[in-house]
Amino acid sequence: MGLFQLEIAQKDRAFEETAKIVARLREVGHEAYFVGGCVRDLLLGLEAKDYDVATNARPEEVQRHFPAARGFGQRFGVCLVPIEGGEVEVAAFREDGPYFDHRRPAWVNYAGIEEDARRRDFTINALYYDPSADRVVDLVEGLHDLESRSLRVIGDPFERLDEDWLRLLRAVRFAARFGLEFDFLTWDAVRALAPLVTGVSAERRTEEVRLILLGPNSARALGLLYTAGLWKALWPDLPFSISRLQKIAAALEADPLPEHIWKHFFADLPAHLVESALEHLRLTKVERRSLNNS
Repeated sequence: MGLFQLEIAQKDRAFEETAKIVARLREVGHEAYFVGGCVRDLLLGLEAKDYDVATNARPEEVQRHFPAARGFGQRFGVCLVPIEGGEVEVAAFREDGPYFDHRRPAWVNYAGIEEDARRRDFTINALYYDPSADRVVDLVEGLHDLESRSLRVIGDPFERLDEDWLRLLRAVRFAARFGLEFDFLTWDAVRALAPLVTGVSAERRTEEVRLILLGPNSARALGLLYTAGLWKALWPDLPFSISRLQKIAAALEADPLPEHIWKHFFADLPAHLVESALEHLRLTKVERRSLNNS
């Protein structure tokens, strides 16, 4: 608890606005908490990029108390509540059915907070925070994993990673970004399932690699992609070496403009290798222009 309290002095406007949403839902008799990445980031002393709320209120009940809210994914119990400068995703507690397409559950059921926690991917992303009581609710030992700097999948890692193959890349990004070591069962599952990453759509795959390249500790992330077997699965023809990895990381640090990341990633490679790799990526027009002008 003390770890979180170190961050309270740094609350921003979005935090305050989200706390008001939680307070309002509690006033009318619902459970409500901050949830997920924002709790993780605050515990680590980082700035939360956005705030999410989990509640036992269903979307129609949320919209009753926040008339400006709009439906976003009501099939999954989600709606968006506007705040100054943005929106807060307010999602009902739920449990997920099987993932038939390795991306989304076939069905969801409204449930309690215990089921909602167990459906999430990594323990560090399944923490709930009550701002009125300054209390973290931890049902999956996520606090322990944060304190021990461990990345661990909730439940059976082979089953959870196979549900959504994008989690293979997310695992690498989280480990690098937050300075975490893989739980050995999670690491075994990532390595075993690495070839399946090619089944992720090019759009989702590109966005996740983009986040890896833009994030801190990109050198470690690229090294993990290689040692996990994800590099070979994604780019079987691209050469990998420690010296090249260090060169990419140095270029990203010196020139962190988002539109330049692919220029640094593909630097000094023959054109035919770059074109082959680009067939499986979805770069923006700005990114392609930057790459072509390099």
